[in-house]
Amino acid sequence: MSIGRSVRIYLVDGSATGLITAEIVNWTGHLLVGPRTRLDAALKREELKRTGVYLLYGDSGETELPLVYVGEGDDISKRLYSHTRDETKDYWERFIAVTSKDLNLTKAHVKYLESRLIALLKDLKKSVVQNKTDPAFDRLPEADISDMETFLNELRLILPVVGVDFLRKPNTERKQSDDLGASPDPEFYVNHLRKGIAARAIETDGEFVLLKGSRGSLNEAQSFSEKLKSFRDAILESGRAVKHDNGTFETTEDISFSSPSAAAVFLFGTSRNGRSDWLLQGQGQTYGDWKDSKLDEQPTS
Repeated sequence: MSIGRSVRIYLVDGSATGLITAEIVNWTGHLLVGPRTRLDAALKREELKRTGVYLLYGDSGETELPLVYVGEGDDISKRLYSHTRDETKDYWERFIAVTSKDLNLTKAHVKYLESRLIALLKDLKKSVVQNKTDPAFDRLPEADISDMETFLNELRLILPVVGVDFLRKPNTERKQSDDLGASPDPEFYVNHLRKGIAARAIETDGEFVLLKGSRGSLNEAQSFSEKLKSFRDAILESGRAVKHDNGTFETTEDISFSSPSAAAVFLFGTSRNGRSDWLLQGQGQTYGDWKDSKLDEQPTS
């Protein structure tokens, strides 16, 4: 059974667009997140004087994927300040500073975290990494490596809470029925032989996840959402999906969507209703009918 977690968010400026601190209860990590325009205020804060790792990110205007730079330092305020004077890093618009509340992060720890973050970003292909080098660093005792991997898992858990998605991987590990009677994750499919579309997906953790190996059409109708068109272009550019000569494409990894309709539009290249397109595996029931039946099972007052 999934166990809930508590996250503490503090709006430093009293605004959701200003400086934000974020922590997971019982985790030693601490995040300070904000726009570049508020870096002057951020540099005065005590947590930025600590040893830590940071991410700078923004849009290039040339690709839908964000540009991301990862760095580390004993006093990350000095590193962040230096980046404001670096003309080669004009692209960044926001920053995330990651430190430790218990002050136990050492220089070796953050060098390891920097190395792992760069490797993860390149592996996930949801951003364009701006680091010119790929610093592999594993000179840590086995116990420390285990601690840093745990720290990294917690960091990846909290980042989507503050609006950062490029380090999150869709969770496609199937949930099984548990002792409390919770149902396993359902699987859905959509097939359209004439268009060459054959796809599978699951709904898990509040997301609709298109599974690796799903095929879609490269067709682009006038009703194709501009946002999803740009997203599909970015997916193809990053290699998370590959084109075939017959006018179709195939996903090379799992891709998450906010709804079944978004996933259907992505596959068909035109306006679609995912509630009727997707069918429940083994039953042929539409997603919409399945969802309605789940709601009908809930007790009413």
